[in-house]
Amino acid sequence: MSDKTNDEKLRILQERLAQIKQKQDTPRNTSQQREVVIEVATPKNETPIGEGKPLNLSLIKKALLVGSVAFGIFYGYTNINFNSLVPNFSSEETSEDITFSKLEYNLNLDGDNIAIITSFEDESSAKALVNDLKVKGFKTDYFFLPSKSNSKKEVYQVFIGPYENEDETSQWIQNIERKVDILDLSKGKVLREMKSNMLIAKEKDEQVENDNKQKEQSKIKEAAKEKAEQEKIAKEKAEQEKLENDNKHKEHTKLQEAEKEQEKFKLQKQELENEKNQLQKDREQLEKEEKSLLTKKIQQKSMIIIKYTYDFKTTMKDEGVLIIKNNANYPIIKQNYAKITSQGGIDKILERAEYDLNTHGENIDGVYFEKNGTIVPIYNGKITEVSL
Repeated sequence: MSDKTNDEKLRILQERLAQIKQKQDTPRNTSQQREVVIEVATPKNETPIGEGKPLNLSLIKKALLVGSVAFGIFYGYTNINFNSLVPNFSSEETSEDITFSKLEYNLNLDGDNIAIITSFEDESSAKALVNDLKVKGFKTDYFFLPSKSNSKKEVYQVFIGPYENEDETSQWIQNIERKVDILDLSKGKVLREMKSNMLIAKEKDEQVENDNKQKEQSKIKEAAKEKAEQEKIAKEKAEQEKLENDNKHKEHTKLQEAEKEQEKFKLQKQELENEKNQLQKDREQLEKEEKSLLTKKIQQKSMIIIKYTYDFKTTMKDEGVLIIKNNANYPIIKQNYAKITSQGGIDKILERAEYDLNTHGENIDGVYFEKNGTIVPIYNGKITEVSL
């Protein structure tokens, strides 16, 4: 854009327009001149030359008048579409559009065109703009719209001009940063709207600036969106890591507890093993003492109250062996069992064995076992084990 001031531009424009006006210093075409219609009134009491006295034709006039009225009514009834006379209120065309399309001006100005700059509701604003434009070198004025057109809108319109042609009008418009209406004075109608190159450039700059702002805002929004998305991903990742850490911690805790339980179980197992070994030692010691005692009693030919102990050991699935011991050095009684379940189970087998020895006693392999609780001599035979 040029760095020249508005005053310099106006000065150059005025010089160019003066040159154009000198070249075009010729009479205007007949088609551009206004047509003036002069109406000549004829006096009512003047009788045209060559005519005599009017005849009295009242009857003929009345007959013709009645016939004309009757024919008019008949023709209107049969040919006129009365619906077309009703306004179409459903039309999308507003009254404002209709008024604009039919707006006609009646400005009495010498020239071809003017450019209407703007409108004001108060006259003082219109005067202020006119004064400002005059200071800048414009031919300008204003008018009250209802008094210079068929519009009833009460506004004051400011214009520049009049100018000899559209080229001159366009040259002056280039110095105004407004959208203006170019008015054809001969027709009293608006030809077209026009913007100065300065305004077009300014609007383009504003559009570019707005586009850049929108792009910048879009970038900011995209950046904010991307940041929010990244923060969301980071948050989800942190939550996932926390969940994984919590799960790892729980697994580690469970593993530690399991190891503690296993260690505890090992200690308990070792304690039970130790107790078992100790019991085995105690049992072996007790058996030694019992044998020693029996030996002494045998040597002394002592008597003892016989008592039986019962034990059942499973050898295979649904099979086992019954072992019956006593405290009188009699042989150990053993009996193998198969199909334990069909015989009522281990408890039933033990119950029957106890019943027999508690009630009758048993004679097995030539050795007689007295019933439980009987006083018997300590056995000194060589048989150590018998089978039922």
